[in-house]
Amino acid sequence: MAQNECDKRIVIIGAGSRSFGLGTLGDLMTIGEKLWGATVVLHDLSEEMLKLVGGVFKLAVDQASEDGEPAPFKIESTTDPVEALTGADYVVMSIEHGNRLKTWEQDYYVPFRHGCTPIYSENGGPGGAFHTWRQVPPMLKIADIMHDVAKDAVLLNYSNPVPRVTWAINRYMSKIDPTFPKRNVGLCHGIGSGLRGLANILDANDNYFDFTSAGLNHFYFFIAVNAKKAFKIPATALYPEKHVEPGDDLLQDIRERGIEWAHENEHYLIEELLKTFGYFTYPDESHPGEYLHFGRFYAPYVKYGFKGTNDPYKQQLEKAISGETDNFWWVHSTGEKAIPLMVAMQHDTNEQFIALNMMNDGCISNLPQDCTVEAPGHADRNGPRLDEVGAMPRGIANLLQQQASIQDLVVEAAITGDYNTAVQALSVDPTVPSPQVARNLLDEMLVLQKDYLPQFQNKA
Repeated sequence: MAQNECDKRIVIIGAGSRSFGLGTLGDLMTIGEKLWGATVVLHDLSEEMLKLVGGVFKLAVDQASEDGEPAPFKIESTTDPVEALTGADYVVMSIEHGNRLKTWEQDYYVPFRHGCTPIYSENGGPGGAFHTWRQVPPMLKIADIMHDVAKDAVLLNYSNPVPRVTWAINRYMSKIDPTFPKRNVGLCHGIGSGLRGLANILDANDNYFDFTSAGLNHFYFFIAVNAKKAFKIPATALYPEKHVEPGDDLLQDIRERGIEWAHENEHYLIEELLKTFGYFTYPDESHPGEYLHFGRFYAPYVKYGFKGTNDPYKQQLEKAISGETDNFWWVHSTGEKAIPLMVAMQHDTNEQFIALNMMNDGCISNLPQDCTVEAPGHADRNGPRLDEVGAMPRGIANLLQQQASIQDLVVEAAITGDYNTAVQALSVDPTVPSPQVARNLLDEMLVLQKDYLPQFQNKA
């Protein structure tokens, strides 16, 4: 083996996923040179998707070694999770239990029929609870298998709802292996939208400022922003041009100009959060609005397009394998962080990451220590870790504490399948008007989604 060749086993659970399965393979082929030599194991429950994704990946690997160069990766694929995970060093998880659009549509509309008032319904509100309860059972099976056949593997999870499923896995696995939470990381690119929002407000890209963003996934706040180098903030309708020097605190500029920017762009919930709590959060209304009982007041029509479109994904894969089209459309860097995290751990780089989702464990002092927080962190040969943020501003902390309390009950119900705990989790959500509504909603969803909620069915 060459000195710089990697002998690790990288397992992709849900390899058929377009966003994160194929995306991870694209990252391996473009920014994964320091992992060359690794064995990449593709796992999916769909043999059809394994064949298609495995086909284009093998084609790309073969093309990379056409000139006599060693193949950058060894490839395996299997529908058997035990076979896939045996001896794993890194596990990338991207799964959706059930028909994503059908169940999400139920998560959104059924609560309204019972008098609830959420928006979006992917990660927060009653829809976020049912999404969690569907996702957790197969994830706990993966974690159990990892404990049996890959005890030291690092789990890198893209599957939503990131904070809730990460917390559920940690709570479940801590009783078996207390060290597991140190190897369990949730990943999300939402912070990128926040940075684009700041860039629009300041009319400067993030090369010009340092920042600290922290909180919960999809509910993070930029609590510190300072100029990295001199630049000019241009004049707006309300504020004159301003020259900024290195080290200047930009929070007040963000508050003032952010309110103006949000209003002009009809981001009324973001505008109100800046006015009331003084800190910027993003992306758009959809994600932070899920965590706020007043989200629907400012953003009443935020929802996903559940009908979807005719996605040509399978056809694209088939055409690439047959040679009808080139095989380069998916071979690009996605900006996701699973592969950079692996490189940092493998090569002990101590690289900084602007947003990791891990057990709090002292990172944010005024949030529960076992909840999952999103905060900056580092990774080296000892694994990933969060940096110490300290206390969040009082008003923001109260918003986050409310959600952490709800998530605590959602997570417990996800693991135990206890009906009363699920009713409590729904009842304390401020978008659910009463415990009786919570019971009625739960009863209907347990029928509609019974195939995806085995923990509750077994209890019944």
